[in-house]
Amino acid sequence: MRAQKWKKLETGSASSGGSETKQNPVSQEDTPYSRLFGLLPYCVVMALVVLLLVGLFNVWTRMALVQLGYEISNLETKNKELKGRLRELSLELSSLESPVELEKRATKKGLKLPSVGRIIHVPE
Repeated sequence: MRAQKWKKLETGSASSGGSETKQNPVSQEDTPYSRLFGLLPYCVVMALVVLLLVGLFNVWTRMALVQLGYEISNLETKNKELKGRLRELSLELSSLESPVELEKRATKKGLKLPSVGRIIHVPE
């Protein structure tokens, strides 16, 4: 029944039988569906742009994560090398500070132990 009423309004035929054409109170351009279908392409484009931006952000964060992984790996390798070098240098220092090594180096440079009478003990 409602469809027949709209059809009569659209065609201009009225029950009074007059020849006047009545205007449709709601034009076809103002229906909610026509507005929705008019905005649909823009909504689809905006949704695709948002998806593209989210995808690019995801790729960027993954690349940054991989880059940080490489950097961490390189720094761990360098840390191991430096710890090994520190161990070598501490061993070398302890061997150079040993009394036997000091005495060898002193005799090579012409130094010798003083006689007993030449040693002076200074109180602390």
